[in-house]
Amino acid sequence: MIDDEHHRPHRASRIENSRTGDRRAALIAVTIGVLAPSTVVAAPPPRQSPPPKSSGPGPNEPGPAAPTPDESTPNKLLQREADRHFKSGVALYREAKYADALAEFERAYEIAPHPLVLFNIAECHRELLHYAEAVMSYRRFLADGNGRVPAARLATAQAELDALLALIARVTVTITPANEDAVLILDGKELDRPVMPLVLPPGEHRLIARAAGRRDAARTMQLSAGDSLEIELELGELPRVTVERVVTVPAVPAPPGPSLALDAGVGMNLRRLGKTGAPSVGFGAEIGSRFGVDVDFVLVAYAVIPSIRVRVIGDALSLHAIGAVPIALSSDPMSGSFVTAAGGLAVRYRLTPRLALHLESYVSFAGKDQDTAFPTFLGGELWF
Repeated sequence: MIDDEHHRPHRASRIENSRTGDRRAALIAVTIGVLAPSTVVAAPPPRQSPPPKSSGPGPNEPGPAAPTPDESTPNKLLQREADRHFKSGVALYREAKYADALAEFERAYEIAPHPLVLFNIAECHRELLHYAEAVMSYRRFLADGNGRVPAARLATAQAELDALLALIARVTVTITPANEDAVLILDGKELDRPVMPLVLPPGEHRLIARAAGRRDAARTMQLSAGDSLEIELELGELPRVTVERVVTVPAVPAPPGPSLALDAGVGMNLRRLGKTGAPSVGFGAEIGSRFGVDVDFVLVAYAVIPSIRVRVIGDALSLHAIGAVPIALSSDPMSGSFVTAAGGLAVRYRLTPRLALHLESYVSFAGKDQDTAFPTFLGGELWF
């Protein structure tokens, strides 16, 4: 039921018999307090029985007293504006246009606040199934109207509130650990300054507590009419992420290794292994990491063997390809000196950066006047 009564005929008679000053004060009061009650038909909330109709005064019975003159706005234009919105809200409510009526009552309350308008706002929310807003408006009316409106109307509001509370659920949410920046999300919508307990209609609801630097806490609830729950949402700790700082230290170039070598060994022809064999000495040099040049001298056979080496694979133990030009020196006019071409392979093993062993063998082509030879050398190298 809402409040809509204007001044009654018997009240107008009293106003005519009073002094002029009393007439003006009464007119101001009546303008703000169009307060006669009216019976309303409540639409049933979903899945619940409709709230009981109000047992308050009927439309033709006297309503609560209007606000006293000092409670009304001193501006007559604003008084008329508030009265217009109030009357419009009453008419819309009777036509079951509750959303429009709510807007009119809220505007009237904004211009000229009075507890009785809160009662009508609560009724509109109740019809629109805005349970939380209806409960809040009823409670504000009961608090603000205490001592300012008749006890009968307060009792009516309390009965309406009790009937509504029996149809809804109340949930008190506690977020731990306490965090002022935490927000509460209900059914996907963030709540702005939620007041506990939350007033929720029956059905399924999902609550989420969220705070920066914490893992969300969530809870899904299936509520029934009249439920009263206390729920704790505990924010979790995010896993710690260890960030390793990688410092790149510029590589310090290794000091250059030895690049010059003296070598000594023994050489032989594999085709005449039993009849050949002579000591050899020589020197060599490395050009970069893969190439090298050598010059070996065979002392008994009096031969000079310049060669080029290419490292094919390996490091401490390495395999080299060899290209050489052996030059045979002889004082015998019958045999004379001659030059041959040779190619082969060598294996080198570095015991230390300065000491190495080598075994090399290749094929020497001396032409039709000389036999093909297989010179092979085994020796050691000292690097500087």
